Amino acid sequence: MRLINYIFICLVFVSCNNGSDKKETVSKPIAKAGTEVLSLADYKENYISIEAVKDSSILAKKSIENWAIESLFYQEAMGKLNADEIEIDKQVEAYKKSLVNYIYQTKLIEANLDTNITRREIEQYYSDHEDNFILKENIVKVHYFKIPIKAPGLEKIKRLLRSYVYVPKDVEQLKNLCMQNAENFFMNDSTWLYLEDIKKEIPKLRDQPDFNLGQGRVLEFTDELYYYYLRIKEVKVKNGLSPLNFEKQNIKNFIINKKKTQLINDYKFQLLEKAKTEKVFEVY
Repeated sequence: MRLINYIFICLVFVSCNNGSDKKETVSKPIAKAGTEVLSLADYKENYISIEAVKDSSILAKKSIENWAIESLFYQEAMGKLNADEIEIDKQVEAYKKSLVNYIYQTKLIEANLDTNITRREIEQYYSDHEDNFILKENIVKVHYFKIPIKAPGLEKIKRLLRSYVYVPKDVEQLKNLCMQNAENFFMNDSTWLYLEDIKKEIPKLRDQPDFNLGQGRVLEFTDELYYYYLRIKEVKVKNGLSPLNFEKQNIKNFIINKKKTQLINDYKFQLLEKAKTEKVFEVY
């Protein structure tokens, strides 16, 4: 505890004094591990704040021990590794160059990249790369409803589920009732979903073979907690061509990434040509 008390007194002294006394105090050693010495200044800057010392002598002790562990480990490593193994200057320089380039590339992209992708670009990419859009899973367009058995509006919802496809005014009423009563429901006609994700919502659907889940099929299930209703609007089976609107976001990402690469390559080429013109690039 004497060491921790000493550190605390020094930190308080530093915070209350200026000039040469302060410089002398903060440079005083507070710990030694092998050939390395930890000064009060380094300790204060890198390991713990004055407030933390006030709050916890245990934390201060732990900070010093952590410093000692890392110092001792480094000293042993330097003694045990050969010169080739510890030649890291080139590695550090290469990493620094790579990191700086990455930061600058990011700034160039943010400032210059046009992220507006037209429908024509999407359609063209899809047409040119159809082999990349083969389905690995079955996908479906569905309406599904998951409603607690004890929901007060359940019976009315059931009646509307039998009519909403044929009676347009029933659709909004059904949506409103589901907003109030359903655990979950989905009624988007344009969105494709993975069939496996629907099975997570309706567990009893796992008992149905996939070939039995065709377009236009309606299924109802009940368990001890929920009533489930599923209407299958459209199906695309795995190994077939994935629909364009299912791949739209992926295609946008592909095109944007391609534009990023092209932008940076063009910029680098222009940089090289400028260097040649200004004679700051020469090959000997």
